[in-house]
Amino acid sequence: MKKIGLLICVLAMALTSCEGPMGPPGRDGEALNWKIVYYTVKAGDWKLLGKKDALGSHFMYEFKEDALTKTIYKDGKIVGYLIQDEGKSSEVQTPLPYTIPLGKEANGKTELWSEIYTFDFMPGSIAFHLFYSDFYTGNPPPTCTFRIVMNW
Repeated sequence: MKKIGLLICVLAMALTSCEGPMGPPGRDGEALNWKIVYYTVKAGDWKLLGKKDALGSHFMYEFKEDALTKTIYKDGKIVGYLIQDEGKSSEVQTPLPYTIPLGKEANGKTELWSEIYTFDFMPGSIAFHLFYSDFYTGNPPPTCTFRIVMNW
């Protein structure tokens, strides 16, 4: 019985596997270009957009970046990361946008908010943004390092 099953399998493989003439060669692929850039925004360099503690207020810092060309802007892809615990054994890279839910107890009252890190770009510049969900922009943001990967 095993021999008959084996014979059926061999025949099925022989009848279904076929080789024909080789097809025409394909086109050469285009090279993928990429660049990785690190940006550090120092705590005192963040710019407040809007009024302190006002609705819609948030922090922003813009870098001029010649590597961000019109080609990358139109045809490329940019991925951003926030580097946390930089230089420590617990260092991680977190994809942007990134939301960190936070809270604290003060005078028997619980305060909750989130920090939202994101970025935007255009040919020649890249900007990083930090939004506080409670718009309490009286607290300046910390020093942050970002990693940007550009593909085109």
